[in-house]
Formats: sequence, C-alpha cells, structure tokens
Amino acid sequence: MTARQATVLVTGASRGIGAQTALRLAAAGFDLVLWARTLDELQLVGEKAAAYGTDVSVRAVDVSDADQVAAGYLAIDWQSPLTGLVLNAGSGIWQRIAEIDDAVWDRTLATNLRGSMLVLRQFLPPLQARPGGLVVGVLSDSARYPFPGRAAYAASKAGLAALLEVARREARNAGVRITALLPSRVDTAFQGSLPSAAAGCRPGSLSADEVAEVIGWLFELPAGVEVRELQLAALTSSFGPYDEVLSREEPS
Repeated sequence: MTARQATVLVTGASRGIGAQTALRLAAAGFDLVLWARTLDELQLVGEKAAAYGTDVSVRAVDVSDADQVAAGYLAIDWQSPLTGLVLNAGSGIWQRIAEIDDAVWDRTLATNLRGSMLVLRQFLPPLQARPGGLVVGVLSDSARYPFPGRAAYAASKAGLAALLEVARREARNAGVRITALLPSRVDTAFQGSLPSAAAGCRPGSLSADEVAEVIGWLFELPAGVEVRELQLAALTSSFGPYDEVLSREEPS
C-alpha cells in the first residue's frame, strides 16, 4: 500500500507534535483525518497539510467523549483505506499527590488514557481489515521514569503503555503493528505548571518537528517491521535511570 492509498488519523493535531506529524505525513503523501478540541487552530493545520495535495478532513473532537469519537468516525468520508493511528491527544497539569485536584486527575486520565481507549475501540477493527496497519502511541518518559509532581500524567501514560501492549496482542494476527513512543522533554506549548511552558522556551529539548520526523519514519518502515518501543531524548537532556531524573519537575 502506498501513501497515496492510505489514511492516517492524528489526534491532538492542532499544535505541537500532532500538528508537525500531520504535516510530515502529508508531505509523504498520506491522506489525513485530523482531530483536536480546538477547531480554529486545527483548520489552519489542515490547510497547510492539504497544500501537499492529499485529502485532509478536520473535525473538533474531544477524544474522551465516546459520542464524539463515534460521531467523528461516522463523519469520515474515506478517500483511501485506514492504515494508521497516531494517538497524540494529551493533557497534563503538575500537582503533587497531596495537592491533586479531582478535576485535574479526572481530566488527565480521561484525555490520555480513556481517550486513547475510545479511539482504539472505534478504529482498531477497520485497521485490522488490511495487513500492515500501524498505531503510534505518543507517551512520555514519565511512563518509565515517573517524576515528582505529576502523578496523574505519569499514571495515565503508564496506563497507555499497558493499553498499547494489550492492543498489540489482540491485533497482531491481523498484521497491525504497535509502537509506544516515549520522548523526553519536548519544546511545545503544554498545560504544565511552568510559566515558560510554551514553544521556544525550553532550550535543549527535542522539537516537535524532530519527534514528528521519527513518527514519519515509522510509517515508512516495511509492513513486516514493528518497532515496539522507542525512547527519544535530546543529547542535552538527562534520560534513563531513575536517579538521573528524580529531581526533574518539568513537562515531557
């Protein structure tokens, strides 16, 4: 299956990693379905992606809402078969365990974990219809090395890692590949508590474009090749053993 004959869904596509991934995949010739909560920003990304000559549809979807996910799926005017999912929609507010607000906990897990489950539940069956499908789950090094002050975020990303492994085992016989992508710090706007949590304010971090380049590369691999887990970090970032990151309290 060539890119021109394949569609990829990207969630959280209005900014950051999601937006850059959409552009990277459009440049490679993939048709796109782009979802995010913010329609105005999403439409701008969609226009840029469509300039590459691919079919692009955009829709405001809160992935934590089962009705919106189902309606979004039914609204797709398929121009080519589904070949991939990029589970990128995410949320994170940094609070220590003793200070966690119920709404923050619920919203973080709803977006990062429940949202990914709802998308997989809706899209995994059609993805299994043709061999060679790919699911890329955008996690965080927090899933492996939890940091102080981000219990909800780390728990949701660790849960997503487990969810992806279940999806791998359930869809493997249909030829679906699953990749858990774990970037360290990325220089994107984020909902963390840092006042500088905006693009351009995290020197030494990975850029959204760099992460998107890796996701694009995953979609270019032969259909028989599965990268099960991929950890990314800028050379200037500490990354790895728990004692190296214990004191870090900034978003990934």
